[in-house]
This record gives sequence, C-alpha cells and structure tokens, in this order.
Amino acid sequence: MTIVDKIKELRSLYPDKTALFDLNTGKKATFTQIDEKSNYVCDYLRKKNFKKGDKIVVFIPIGVEFYLILTAIFKMGIQAVFIDPYAGIEHINKCCEMISPDGIIGSRKTLLKGFFLKGIRKIGKKINYIKVMEYSEKFSINENCQVKENKKIENYEKIEEDTPALISFTSGSTGFPKIIMRTHKFLLGQHNVLEKNIKFEKETSVYSSFPIFLFSHIATGTTTFIPDLNWKKPAESNFKNIVKQIIENNIQNVILPPVIFENIVKFCKDEKITLENVQKVYTGGAPVFYSLMKKIKEVFTNAKITALYGASEAEPISVLNFEDITKEDIENMKNGEGLLAGKIVNEIELKIEELEKTPERNKILKDNNAEDFSALKGEILVKGENVVNEYLNVEKNPNEKWHRTGDMGYINKKGQLVLLGRVKGRIQIDENVYYPFTVETAFSFCKNLKKSVLTSKNDKLYLFAERNSGFKEDLSKDSEIKRLKEKFGIFKIIETEIPMDKRHNSKTDYKRLEELKKEL
Repeated sequence: MTIVDKIKELRSLYPDKTALFDLNTGKKATFTQIDEKSNYVCDYLRKKNFKKGDKIVVFIPIGVEFYLILTAIFKMGIQAVFIDPYAGIEHINKCCEMISPDGIIGSRKTLLKGFFLKGIRKIGKKINYIKVMEYSEKFSINENCQVKENKKIENYEKIEEDTPALISFTSGSTGFPKIIMRTHKFLLGQHNVLEKNIKFEKETSVYSSFPIFLFSHIATGTTTFIPDLNWKKPAESNFKNIVKQIIENNIQNVILPPVIFENIVKFCKDEKITLENVQKVYTGGAPVFYSLMKKIKEVFTNAKITALYGASEAEPISVLNFEDITKEDIENMKNGEGLLAGKIVNEIELKIEELEKTPERNKILKDNNAEDFSALKGEILVKGENVVNEYLNVEKNPNEKWHRTGDMGYINKKGQLVLLGRVKGRIQIDENVYYPFTVETAFSFCKNLKKSVLTSKNDKLYLFAERNSGFKEDLSKDSEIKRLKEKFGIFKIIETEIPMDKRHNSKTDYKRLEELKKEL
C-alpha cells in the first residue's frame, strides 16, 4: 500500500469530486483526473527513458500540475528531488553535485536559467513541464482509455514499501546540506499520523500551503484548495485576496505557517472582519507563541486552534490545542519556563537526552505517561513511523535508532513537551545556562514587541528586539520590557529588524544574525 494507492481508492469512491482547486489559476482536478492524467504523464516520462530508481529534480510551481506530475513520479518509482529554489545558487549546485540527478522538470524559464548553474547544466534530461501537461491533455478521459492506460502503468513497475520516493535537503546551516530520503512506506506512515492528528469533518474543504501535507490532505478525500500565495515571499502575499478566498469558498479547515496567520489576523482586525465559517485552524513550521494563537482565535471565532510542532524529518511530534492552555501554562511561559508545545502524538516515541551526556539520567516518555521529567532538560530525540532516522550523506551509528531534532526541551508535570530552543542557541556564562525560548517566550507576551532573539557576547546577554509597527514610543521605557530585562539579567536590548530565513520566512536567520552580533 502506498499513498498513491490511497488516491486510486478515492477515485473509485468519489470519481467526480474535486480533489484539487488552484486559487491562483482557477484550475481544478477531480480524483479521476488526478489518477488518469498522471498515467499519461508516466507515459511521457517513459518515452523520455525515465525508469524506476531515477532521480528527477522538480522545479514546478505549486499548483494542479505539480501534484499531477508528482503522482506520476511516485507511480513510476522515480525519486522526486526537491531543492529549495530560493536557497541560493551555491546551495542548488551543492545539492545537485551530491545526488547526481538523472533529470530535471521545470518551466522553460527555469531550464534556461539552469544553463548558468553548474549543478543543473550537468543534468542530462531536461523536461519542460508545460509540454508534459500538453501531452496529457491530448487524451480525452473515457472508459476504454482508462482501462488500457491503467493496465499499462500498473504492470510497468511494482512499487515496494522501501522504494525511495522523495529526496529533500536541510538548509545547510552546518556547512553542507543533509540529504533526507523518504520511502513510500514513510510517506504513507506520515500520512497516517497526520490523518489521526489533523482531523477534518467529512465533506469539508481544506486551505493549505504545506506542499507535502497537501498531498496527504488529498489522500483523505477532501477538496483541497491551493492558496494564491507569494510562495517566494509569503509575508508579501495579497492578504485581502486570501481572506476573500477563505470566505467565498466557504473554507472549513485552514493550515498555514505563523507568518501567514500574522498577516491575515492583522488585515482582518484592521478591516474588522471575522472568519466565522472556519471550523479548524492549524499552524506550525516555526515557533507558535500563545499571543499569536490568541489573535487567531479572535478572528477565527468559531474555529478550534491547534499548533503543530515538528521538523522536516519528523512531522508532527506534538500538538497543542489553544483551548487546553491553562492560566497556569500562561504564567509558566511568562515566567521563563519555555514554550509549551503540547501533547506528544501517540504514534511517536520521544526521549530527552541531556547535553552533558549522562545517559543514566535519561528518561523515555512512552505512551504519554504523565511523570515529572521537568528536571531533565536536553535535546529532543524521536522515533516512529513518521520519523526519518538517517541522512543519506551522514554516517550514523547503526545501533542509533533515534532521530536528533537539534531542538532542546523537557517534559512538564502534565506530560506535555516544552521547547527551549535550538541546541546551538544554548548559552553558558560561568555556571549559568540560558535557553533561548525561556527568554524569547516571556518577551512574546509584550504587546509592543513583534519578535525577539536572545544571544550573548563577551559573557553578557543581549536581546535583539523588533517592535510592533503600531508602537511609536521609546521601546526602552516600556514597563513590561524593562521588567523582563531585569528579570533575565539582560545586559542590553538592541532594537533592530530581525532577519528571517528565506526558506520558511517564519524562522530567525541565525547566519545573518551573527553579522549583527559582530556590531555589538
């Protein structure tokens, strides 16, 4: 069983139901069309001599065509390679060099630009995706054609659970990108975990901007709307248009990163709009602070608000429902105990490993038993069916069964996960240890701050702080900020625009932040 098999099943259940609706182009695809047209894409790729096991770089705009071609790639047992096109020339060249792709599929413009990139120039087979889609459109969908083509595709290659399906890369912040390979078994496992923790009511629609999540949403049988976003710079999207799309299409489920919700909320509050039709809101992919969840609830008045914590290699790890956050939880976050991330999903196993490497004190949280592990703070390790356990280009101890997230945290008395920030962000001054999220989460409650980042230099704590655009007074005189500065022993608060990474547009760009530190 693969996730593509799931879509085939849905074709028989809902043949004429709209599976995908691209709000940018207005294009739609039913479950029958996804299954059928992807067969013709397979036929096209076979004629170009692609075969099971090949690796093909996918540079296609997120839309109906993207998912038709991705479905075909999965059907053929080809490996879809995703390289972030906004990560820079050096990153693209490095990724191509590491995996030696057999082909690339993209727009004519992208392929022309590729001639100036060493990594892409070396790729032998270059496919214009527009021509692929034109080929698929030549065939009308009729019963005889379906039977003939489906038989041909299904007899072409048998896709096993361990057949590689998808390759992506980490951002390379450690000096080189790590290669993440997902098998068909993993994709199905991730879908199963997502389906259990992101629940939609039957006959409702989903508005989602997470590309791989979106493929999983299709496999649940829902109608999935692809937002009309500025995918390169999400924060610069047309939010008036986005709000209009959610209302006019009667969207019941919305799944977007924090940076998008921040702007939706701001627009709605300025225009005095509430989005009462939405039943469920999910956000994640970057730290989700209580202040944002509260603002979302004020706009999505009838929705259940949920924050997801996870990583590229393990998604989701924990789930936090806004309605479950207590006054005690809020006070704990305000007092510097870290960012609450909620209940660990049942399908995952989690371990906290002390950074001082004292394994005899390690404790494993199994079956979400609520014990007081709060004294144990360290790196978060996970394993489960939705966890990638290794990287293709990083040697690993074969006895190591856990994935290291690179995040720090602990388990509180309620058995909930609390985040402390990145392992690399941990600060030690003399005998004192400082965790970034303990401070940044406390400052997130300051109404005049947009965001903050804790750092240090010469054994002194500094806080980079960015004000909310509506606040025009002297930030240093804000009583909340002054109190927290004294509470956490911060030497100086530096007001600046905090750089965000190009990939997520929701996370701090620590490389660029290092440049700001040099000026301290």
